[in-house]
Amino acid sequence: MRKRNVTLAGEELNLSQSAISNCLKRLRDHFDDKLFVSSPTGMMPTALAEQLAGPIQESLAQIQFAVQSVKAFDPSCSEKNFKIYISDVGQLILMPNLLKTLSVVAPQVSISLVNVSPRVAQSMMAEGEIDLAIGTFDRFQAGFHQQRLFSKSYVVLARKDHALLKKGLTLNTFLNARHAVYLPPAASHDSFEIFLDDMFQRNNKRRQVIVELAHGLGIAEIVAASDLIACVPKRLAESLISTESLALFPLPFEAPIADVCQFWHDRVHSDPGHRWLRNLVYKNYSKMNPSIAH
Repeated sequence: MRKRNVTLAGEELNLSQSAISNCLKRLRDHFDDKLFVSSPTGMMPTALAEQLAGPIQESLAQIQFAVQSVKAFDPSCSEKNFKIYISDVGQLILMPNLLKTLSVVAPQVSISLVNVSPRVAQSMMAEGEIDLAIGTFDRFQAGFHQQRLFSKSYVVLARKDHALLKKGLTLNTFLNARHAVYLPPAASHDSFEIFLDDMFQRNNKRRQVIVELAHGLGIAEIVAASDLIACVPKRLAESLISTESLALFPLPFEAPIADVCQFWHDRVHSDPGHRWLRNLVYKNYSKMNPSIAH
């Protein structure tokens, strides 16, 4: 169901393709249903297979927990790889400190970072392919837990010699400026962008969005080489203004502050290794200095 491929399923289970095919044949005979049929995108499940997948996944999760709970998690000698869903900016700002801590308390534990859409991330977390999500997400469904780490606020990034900003940034200047919008796939700025859209509408203005950016890399260079302004998290802006041609401005209006949280699926809620990782992340980020976290 996850791999959509007999060979890949065999590799994950350390079984040959023929062994997987024989197992699949017995299942087909038992249910009198093909269960999976070939398609250009892989082995697609039938309606019966989709009906069976949920209960079977829950049962497997319970078995996995029963097996893992017998053995305590020892971070000092564990070689576990944790997969974390986080944006490129999160990687820039949050990961160095976490990896520094890991090198001391769990030197053989490794981290793999994943960058997909929030919808895909939820599916991967439910299937056990992502362990933890860190960011601001408004649309996680039932079955997920979350824990607040810190809050973030936004500022405006612009070129120092921007013609419209010589006397500072006012609301009118902001409304009439040309904008670069930062919309990373692995971090939700939806609430803030909705707030801005409403604000422009209340002021009878149309926001001039010249470019939408999916990655933090390059924001400084784009803003420095143009007359665009960009609303970005304050911590990101502070890491970018080392470039002499950039300036940081507070928002010329009151805006909501967003919470950065860690999210995990119920299937790993009681897993000892996962609990250890969540506690480590919380200890690293929940007491961040406000001037750094915002």
